Amino acid sequence: MQRTEGHYRYYVLGILMLTYTFSIMDRQIVSILVEDLRAEFNLSDAQLGILSGLAFALFYATLGIPIARLADRANRVKIVSIAVAVWSVMTALCGAAGNFVHLFLARVGVGIGEAGGIPPSHSIITDYFDKSQRGMALSIYSMGTSVGGFLGLVIGGYVAQHYGWRAAFLVLGIPGIFLALLMWLTVKEPKRGTFDEKPKGSATSQQAKRLSFTEAAVELAKNAVLTRIVAGHILAIFVGYSLFGWLPALFMRKFELGQADVGLIVGLIISGGGIPGLILGGYVGDKMGSVDMRWRALIPMISLLAATPLLLFGMLANSVILASILFGCGVFLYKIHWGPHLALVQEVVAPELRAQAAAYAMFFANMLGLGVGPVIIGLMSDLARPQYGEDSLTVALMVALSAFVLGAIAYWRAIEPLTARVAKKPLPA
Repeated sequence: MQRTEGHYRYYVLGILMLTYTFSIMDRQIVSILVEDLRAEFNLSDAQLGILSGLAFALFYATLGIPIARLADRANRVKIVSIAVAVWSVMTALCGAAGNFVHLFLARVGVGIGEAGGIPPSHSIITDYFDKSQRGMALSIYSMGTSVGGFLGLVIGGYVAQHYGWRAAFLVLGIPGIFLALLMWLTVKEPKRGTFDEKPKGSATSQQAKRLSFTEAAVELAKNAVLTRIVAGHILAIFVGYSLFGWLPALFMRKFELGQADVGLIVGLIISGGGIPGLILGGYVGDKMGSVDMRWRALIPMISLLAATPLLLFGMLANSVILASILFGCGVFLYKIHWGPHLALVQEVVAPELRAQAAAYAMFFANMLGLGVGPVIIGLMSDLARPQYGEDSLTVALMVALSAFVLGAIAYWRAIEPLTARVAKKPLPA
């Protein structure tokens, strides 16, 4: 009998959140090592952007789709367990790199492993939590981004400063192998579609099971709500991943701080702002979304618009303390959009298409946000360096902030098809 009630589901959620934490730790580690890697291999900012973004995202995003299709038919728990083991081993191997190409290939391996993490996890969570709790559950899962970012920066910065950058990769990679074994042995696969009926306008469960790969893609592409909120999320994480990837370098260059100090400061910014933002976004999204589903699109729109000026002023601040406070508040507002967004992605598709919906959303968001974002920032920084010197990175990040405004517009445009899809009470005045 599947145990979808009681405390066990929170244990499952905790294990999944922990896997996401390890994922972000292994993903984030490059950002605190950028100056070490630049000195070791004589790299440009564009090459560093490739290591922190494109090398990882290339297969992370593309393989996520076929793996998600498998997850919509096979045992999702085993898929995630294997994925954790793969990305952990590849992270450890980054410490053995002898040149840029070796490191690039190892980072590709990390991306291949992590491709099997998020979409199956989202699908598992929706079968352990009903609609009234799903936004909060997905927000708790997404806390892995903030916890993992904090631990990756703090542990990675400390180990790198005292024992070298190669040791940092080993310390963050090896423990994930044991987590993979724990998940394999203790987490049970839930019944698919436990709490759900067919969403209006989508394929029935039996139709969804019969859809081919191409038909499933077409079914999802025709979903106007899905495509517009995914567009908003792409633009949002273009800024988010660029900021998280380059913020340690920004603090080191602008304030001339050591790795351990920067790791602690930026880790506190990401976790201190991110965790409360995720919790608040999940809570408010569930409360207001249960009254009117349009709030699940309106909340992300408001959060992105509110975060923009705070992050802009943070980039201009000349004090470590002021910059940290502004960045922390900006991250808090940015992270509010995650819970409502993830819940809406899962709610507007059939249960048998959920992992694929998450994978398609992840593909475009990560290829254009995670993959291209840090590279574009690096290129802009290199181009601006002759005129702005060490401030070139600040200039590049300031330009990137305009994507938040475009993302907010995309979420606003999702309101019309969402209104037509689900009849709800009018929004309060």
